[in-house]
Amino acid sequence: MEKSSRTGSDLVRVAAIWVMALMVVLVAGAMAIAVTNARVFGPTPTVDDYVQTLVAGDGATALGHLGLEAPDGNGLMLSGGPLRASAAALGDYTIEETSREDDRATVRVSYNVGGRQHHTDFRLMRTGRDWLFFDQWQIEMGKLPVLTVHSANTTDILVNGVESPVAAGEQKFPVLPPAVVTASFEEEYFRAGETTRIVDDSDDTDEPLRLVSEPTETLTEEVAGKLREYLDGCAEQQVLMPTGCPLAYDTGARVDPATIDWEITEYPDVEITAFDGGWVLRPLEVEVNLELVEQDLATGVTTEVDVDETYTFTANLDLSSSKVSVTPVVVE
Repeated sequence: MEKSSRTGSDLVRVAAIWVMALMVVLVAGAMAIAVTNARVFGPTPTVDDYVQTLVAGDGATALGHLGLEAPDGNGLMLSGGPLRASAAALGDYTIEETSREDDRATVRVSYNVGGRQHHTDFRLMRTGRDWLFFDQWQIEMGKLPVLTVHSANTTDILVNGVESPVAAGEQKFPVLPPAVVTASFEEEYFRAGETTRIVDDSDDTDEPLRLVSEPTETLTEEVAGKLREYLDGCAEQQVLMPTGCPLAYDTGARVDPATIDWEITEYPDVEITAFDGGWVLRPLEVEVNLELVEQDLATGVTTEVDVDETYTFTANLDLSSSKVSVTPVVVE
């Protein structure tokens, strides 16, 4: 009887051990599911997957994460090199869940651009479960931001390193936030330095990105060359008031035209500035030396004259994509 009693007691202990082991397995399994759900299927991994598609330049998959279709506009920023450049400009980024309430969560992506901290907050909704255990989360974004780039004096601009046409001075670019958009252009006569817009959310596209045109050295030199040619033509005229020119010398004496010698000693400095939607030349100054011989009308005595003068004038500037016209304005 004592042996039988020990055997029954052993069975009870074995059963208890099995029950405890099963409970440990179940608890461990539940913990593993919870950890996997949080690390792989939670709001933060969902946003991380989205950002990784930006890094890879895979805009189609990124749009799928957002549940959106690309709006109207130039899709240059939605794929390939421009999208990868945009994501690369974010530098090292961090992702963290900042709030959770029932089936809603907010995840923040923080990054540093140009030494300044920025962040984009993504709102997510739990939409169901996979395999009974793992949550499904969907990023909620009402619309995709669309950035308008304004640019004058060009038909093409460079956006994140890729050329894009502009029509009537502007182009619209849908972007996948967070995004860094850099635009510029370089034409023969005009250029615009790089201008950057950081799109953290849709509000950052309310104002257009404006490229500021400025004259190139080629344009300035061409205008200066036309002015030199014009002034040289003035100096060739052996008269006291060259026709259509700012040069003039007033005297009551008789002057033999053969003795008149105009010389341009310093040509104008050319400065082209924007004004009222166009381009104008600032007032111009030309320095001139004049030599001539005057004869007194009463005595007949001749005098050699050598004078230095500075004359001021203006000129109208007419520009097209392939032609530069400079028309001096002289007050008679």
